[in-house]
Amino acid sequence: MLAEVADAHGLLPLLRVGLALPRLPPHPVITALRAADTPLDLFRRWSRLERFSHSRHRVVVRHAAPTCVVAEHVGPPGSPPHPAEDALVLGVLAALVDDTGARGLTVVLDPELVVFADGVFTAPPPSHATSQWRFTWSSQVPPAGTVVAVTGEGLGGRSRAVLAADLVRRWTVGDLAAETAMSVRSLQRQLRPAGGFAALLGAVRADRAADLLLTTAHPLGVIGFACGYADQPHFTRDFRRRTAMTPAAYRSAFAPPSPPTGTLRPAEATLA
Repeated sequence: MLAEVADAHGLLPLLRVGLALPRLPPHPVITALRAADTPLDLFRRWSRLERFSHSRHRVVVRHAAPTCVVAEHVGPPGSPPHPAEDALVLGVLAALVDDTGARGLTVVLDPELVVFADGVFTAPPPSHATSQWRFTWSSQVPPAGTVVAVTGEGLGGRSRAVLAADLVRRWTVGDLAAETAMSVRSLQRQLRPAGGFAALLGAVRADRAADLLLTTAHPLGVIGFACGYADQPHFTRDFRRRTAMTPAAYRSAFAPPSPPTGTLRPAEATLA
């Protein structure tokens, strides 16, 4: 389908797909990707998403610096991505990198062909290679974070809310301490009765996964990625350890009956 679009209209419409992300209905994958606070964090999240989707193609970061990422879109030996696939992925990544607060973002195809600058895409000529990309920016202003004060709701509840707001983030106990305006030692001490930081993070992931399994029709890979698991085996293994059921068995056992064709469950209506 992408090749047919490119044949009929060129690569420009595919490059521009990423610009529509802010206008799309809410979706766990888009939300998780747009929560990245640096360009490199975004590429890490994208790599995890590729593992969940079992994609034949990968975006490989060849070089990373404070204001530059060099990446290549690769496939299995003898089966590189089609230029239309390159254009679609590049367009989405460029829009997402811009979303992280990268100022003066420019995207260049090797060698030295600018395809994105000042928020505008320019299609490469038909014969130009499309798989090697260089993202550069002049500065980066991370999206504004929210420091959550520990109030009458209790540390446990506040900590769960902070973690649940971005489960794809590579959380550490230091990160959570900063977000809850506490010292690491104080946070560890107060979380100890509940099993500690790792136990809390695992519980929040499992709770969110269970909610998505019961209230949406998203595939298991989408749910696992959005809840911060490393890959599908990690999702299955950890969820089964906490619930004694695999994610698929849990959905089958507890999800309400599917609505008639053409209708949506209330929780899915907001995704349509």
